[in-house]
Amino acid sequence: MKRPSFFSRFSRFSRFSRRLPALSRMALAALALGFFMYGYLSSSLGANGVLSLAVKGQFSPALYGAGAAGGLALVVLALSLLFGRVFCSVFCPLGTLQELFWRAGVFLRARLGARKKGASLKPGLAAGVVRAGYVSAPGGRYLVPLLTGAGLALSFSPLMVAFDPLSNFGRGLGAFRALFDGSPSLFGLVLAVPFVLILAVAFFRGRAFCGWCPAGLTFGLLSPAAPFGMRVSSDCVSCGICEKKCPAGCIDSRSKRIDSGRCALCFSCAASCPRGSASYGPREKAARVEESRRVFLKGAGRASLFCGAAYLLGPGVKLLSAPAGAAGGGQRPILPPGAHNEARYRSRCVGCQACVAACPVGIMSARSSARPTLDYERAGCQYNCVECGRVCPTGAISVLGVEEKHRTRVALSSLYFERCVVNTKKESCGACAEVCPTGAITMIAYAEAGVSWLTRPVFDERYCIGCGACFAACPAEPRALVLSAVVEQTLIAGSRPPEEGGEGFQIENTEENTDAFPF
Repeated sequence: MKRPSFFSRFSRFSRFSRRLPALSRMALAALALGFFMYGYLSSSLGANGVLSLAVKGQFSPALYGAGAAGGLALVVLALSLLFGRVFCSVFCPLGTLQELFWRAGVFLRARLGARKKGASLKPGLAAGVVRAGYVSAPGGRYLVPLLTGAGLALSFSPLMVAFDPLSNFGRGLGAFRALFDGSPSLFGLVLAVPFVLILAVAFFRGRAFCGWCPAGLTFGLLSPAAPFGMRVSSDCVSCGICEKKCPAGCIDSRSKRIDSGRCALCFSCAASCPRGSASYGPREKAARVEESRRVFLKGAGRASLFCGAAYLLGPGVKLLSAPAGAAGGGQRPILPPGAHNEARYRSRCVGCQACVAACPVGIMSARSSARPTLDYERAGCQYNCVECGRVCPTGAISVLGVEEKHRTRVALSSLYFERCVVNTKKESCGACAEVCPTGAITMIAYAEAGVSWLTRPVFDERYCIGCGACFAACPAEPRALVLSAVVEQTLIAGSRPPEEGGEGFQIENTEENTDAFPF
């Protein structure tokens, strides 16, 4: 058997060295995506720590933060100014998912085409021929960061919810998890429609949404001036292979030009170029100046920079306070502990659904708005749980200490004793008193019933924090306890002191009440 020559081995090594950056980048991006998937889809509390780090490392939520979070946003901008859209390349989960869907689409279309022609699927470059090619980006896309930033300055965040990649990614995975758990809501599925459309477009056109993402557009304003980036050497023969392999559609092979503003640094062009004409490295100053000048003139650069600045500064410049508003039908939603009030919560929440994924009992839901609220139908808010504030990336839900959580009133219960089974059926219950963590409900003798062992619940609103435990435990139909949200979350004095307790929850074991306990 003839041994491969030195030149053959060197050629193979050269091809591998060209592909190594693309393979390494894809491995890191897939790892980052895996962390997001694990955080959003896993139901274990251990996943919440991973989810917290993942969502707080995203650019758009970091704009809301101060200290370390605000510093992260500056670091990402500095990286974009030096090296290009590094953040989009590795750390954006929606961008990586789009690229994976596009690569799957390329493979499937190439395989289908090979079957129709009766040929075998050729490896390597043949799979890229289905790419539509370079398409110039419309200048109107810069209205997205402008309008998003202006909305944030006016405490109007629906555009951020609609265009932010983390928000779309979180809503999509939240709907998938709800389907998997068997508890989907129609509104939650509707919220996931943009996510599905983004991936459907990605299957054919690659990272098309990245051209409309407000964060990506902001990075794209800085990338043309970066001293490092993708470059094309003079020996390029304009074969078009790199153009067909580009998931961002930013390479014009005829003019031998790469649009640095849209380039997501996937290195696919460098990996696929048979001559090694495309590579990443220092860019000549003349080329950077020429591209920056072209972007500035042809792309309405002044307006573009203004749009990017509006997006960056929007969360920190509050021109108007958010309207108080109310939920649909006039019923105010019950907000998670640490949200403070509806106006503040609405102006900060981007609907990323991280709190929904982190809630250990599944009472966080987005049933009437992209911003999750509490639903006590199945369970109450756990007394010692502060997971929603821990994972919230924008500060819409403040991080509370456990003791502060014990005293934070998010809603107020009302007891309708006429519905209680103690009154309607003369049966012993006390479920509400047993589960109430603050002692707001106690049991006293029900002398009016004429039965010596029967006790009835008594409610004291001074100790109620609106956790919903009593509502979830009540066996009556309709429930004897009803909760209503408060306008402003406040701190109560504390739990009921032991000396103020009622007669307690005690039932004598008699023949009359042996099977009377309803749960």
